[in-house]
Amino acid sequence: MIPNSKLILGPPGCGKTYRLIQEIKKALEEGTHPSRIGVISFTRKAIEEMVTRSCAEFSLEPSDFPFMRTSHSFGYNGLGLQTQDVMQGADYEVVGKAVGLNFEGEDKTNIDEGITMPTIGGSGAQYLQMITRARYRMIPLNKEFNEAADRKLHFFKLEQVARQIEEYKRNSNKYDFVDMIEKYIDIGEPPHLDYLFIDEAQDFTPLQWRMAEKLAEFSDKTIIAGDDDQAVHRWTGVDVNLFINSSTDIEVLKQSYRIPKQVHRLARGLVTRIDGRVPKTFLAREELGVVEFVWHMDDIPFTEGSWTVMARTNTYVRDLAKWFSNTGFKYSVKGRASISEKLVANIMAWDELCQDQKLGVERIKTLYSGLPKQGESAVVKRGATKLLDALAPDAEVDMATLMADYGLLRGADYAAYDVLKVSESMRRYIEAIERRGEDLLSPPRIKLSTFHAMKGGEDDNCVVYTASTKACVESPHQDDEHRAFYVGVTRARHRLYILQSDNKYRYTI
Repeated sequence: MIPNSKLILGPPGCGKTYRLIQEIKKALEEGTHPSRIGVISFTRKAIEEMVTRSCAEFSLEPSDFPFMRTSHSFGYNGLGLQTQDVMQGADYEVVGKAVGLNFEGEDKTNIDEGITMPTIGGSGAQYLQMITRARYRMIPLNKEFNEAADRKLHFFKLEQVARQIEEYKRNSNKYDFVDMIEKYIDIGEPPHLDYLFIDEAQDFTPLQWRMAEKLAEFSDKTIIAGDDDQAVHRWTGVDVNLFINSSTDIEVLKQSYRIPKQVHRLARGLVTRIDGRVPKTFLAREELGVVEFVWHMDDIPFTEGSWTVMARTNTYVRDLAKWFSNTGFKYSVKGRASISEKLVANIMAWDELCQDQKLGVERIKTLYSGLPKQGESAVVKRGATKLLDALAPDAEVDMATLMADYGLLRGADYAAYDVLKVSESMRRYIEAIERRGEDLLSPPRIKLSTFHAMKGGEDDNCVVYTASTKACVESPHQDDEHRAFYVGVTRARHRLYILQSDNKYRYTI
């Protein structure tokens, strides 16, 4: 329980972020300086949205809000850390070698201030995840191990990994991402704030709650926002009950600006399956909307409009991607398009050259960057791109000139697919897109996602695939499944399709 606090419950599409922005506006109008307004959240995405919208609303700069941060960023900055102080993928690979496990480290998840959170794969990944989860839950390692009941893991190896990580950090004077929070709680000096906003608070682990409570001690007023029905990260150590019981002053946002009546009716049936939730009701939009149950992808009208197709796991997302590839639809997964815009542009550029058309210098440079430059398959000489620098920026050149003076080794006798080394499967895919009549250069209208990755998002048209896994169906934590599928169905603004699975393990909607 956080003293002098208010809990705002924001059901899907009810304008939770807008409500928080209005609270910030009220604070600023009362004379509160932006530097005395803090926001802490689970994800960088939530913080970036809050900063962007606050700056746009009040004509301020991000630097005016120094305390709008993720929990890790509060720790990183509050402890005065630098990039070199933080454990990265290469560090975990060293640890892995010491304990006889493979830690495949990849530094790709940016937090802010230039620091990155390593993504660890390989044989040691599960051990590291278990250690991290125990620390976030603030429980002994043996308790986490026993509850996980993973027969592929061994407790003595788990302890060995934990000891080795701590020894490595101690010897190299480095911090991991849990340390940032733990040590901030112990020795950090929180800013004195007039208002502290805790956003997406349903996704906080016990350790992150401890950090939030420390920040709240130095704040005059705390506003907590989230939705217990959308708490889908229990596997990271989240305890949604800490969110539910964080305040006695509770406000439920009543009107959804996203969900039409038919989708609302379906969602209401799902959410009531969740045990231990805060009872709440909210209103749908006036639009009736569409909900349809189908058995085949062919029964869904993907030919126009914006779509998001969601599944329970990344494996099922990949299965769905195969169908879109085979049928000639462009799509994106995690922001990456199924067909490279650069590849399409280069195919078009080569075809235009083969038709005796001239291209501008920048298009030629882009084309050259995609052409082989070594061995018998070379299409352009190495260093040929530099020769183009002698041309005027607005110059246009044809294929004959490129072959004579600018290092191009092959001409119109060679097809674009061959010179660009396009795989057979990609050729078939491009041809299928062309047969469908879609513009190869336009952004994909269709997005594929897991439910978890789509939380906070929305689309005009959505598909929820009901296939699940043995582990999910047989899990003792069935509320996790109810919440995940609830998140999925509540992304739709107009039309929702439930794609029924004949998989042995599936969720019943």
